[in-house]
Amino acid sequence: MLISIIVPVYNVEKYIKECLDSLIDQTYKNIEIIIVDDGSTDKSGKICDEYEKKNKNIKVIHKENEGLGFARNTGLENAKGEFVTFVDSDDYVDNNFIEELYNNIIAKNVDICKSGFRRVNDSHNTSLIRVYDDYVYNKEETRSVFLPRMIGSLPDKKDSIEMCVCGSLYKMAYIQANKLKFPSERVIISEDLFFNIDYVEKINKACTIDYIGYNYRCNPDSLTKKYRKDRFEASKYFYLELKNKLEKLGYNEEIFLRLSRIFLVYIRMSLGQENHKVSNKKYFTNLKNIYRICSDKLVRDIVNTYPIKKLGIKQRIFTYLIKYKCVNMIYILSSINVI
Repeated sequence: MLISIIVPVYNVEKYIKECLDSLIDQTYKNIEIIIVDDGSTDKSGKICDEYEKKNKNIKVIHKENEGLGFARNTGLENAKGEFVTFVDSDDYVDNNFIEELYNNIIAKNVDICKSGFRRVNDSHNTSLIRVYDDYVYNKEETRSVFLPRMIGSLPDKKDSIEMCVCGSLYKMAYIQANKLKFPSERVIISEDLFFNIDYVEKINKACTIDYIGYNYRCNPDSLTKKYRKDRFEASKYFYLELKNKLEKLGYNEEIFLRLSRIFLVYIRMSLGQENHKVSNKKYFTNLKNIYRICSDKLVRDIVNTYPIKKLGIKQRIFTYLIKYKCVNMIYILSSINVI
């Protein structure tokens, strides 16, 4: 069966060759590689064109810059495969990556197959390995266990499943029948999660596998590493939109505990950028922004009701710092990359 691999590209001339070489070298050969150049201003587009000339199963689409989510949508509109996966252009995969996902989704008769990943640096050194149990979720568990774990962990556990679409294999039939699309990450951060919720709501079975073949690169130029002045506002919007979506879908209180925990992570990211090394702003401006975040009504509601004592020691301390508005300490910790 044909598998479509969608690769959104934007200004990754340093990494794109390694990414594409890892896809060309797959042991599973019935693939098409759809590269969506999202208005790159470096040599990325030219490099992709060179690969297209040399490989019949590569298709390059050039478009105006609209962001990652819309680039993936363009890929979906042009995909011809019965299955689809997504690979970010600064990442790379092991040569049996597609074969493992495909063999498992077929053998286990599921509608999505989710694998683990490695977090690597430019020297290919591994800083984190995330591996999941080999488990098949039936229809009820797919909704009550698999999807909630994509939202985040429970307060006293580390049981989340990565929300990213990378490292997963999907059936195109569900995507096409339900006209599923990614929202823009410029409007809703974690656009992957919204896509996954819409997808999982329509399917019957899912699986995680104890295989790692996706290499997620810690790219210092990635979107999550750059200062974004509206990051906190975007995080609030994400939380409120997702809470509203989950309420309409009829989920129980447990999932909202998971949602609160991921919001705490996003608060941490927002606070972590409020230091001169990242923001290039003055000390008192950073302190003002930290105080504003800690004083926000939604933040206050969550830190005052969340079971903080169930968190691990590091997360517990951080959450108490927010709760008691320890602005200077938060600034110091962000400056030394502790948060």
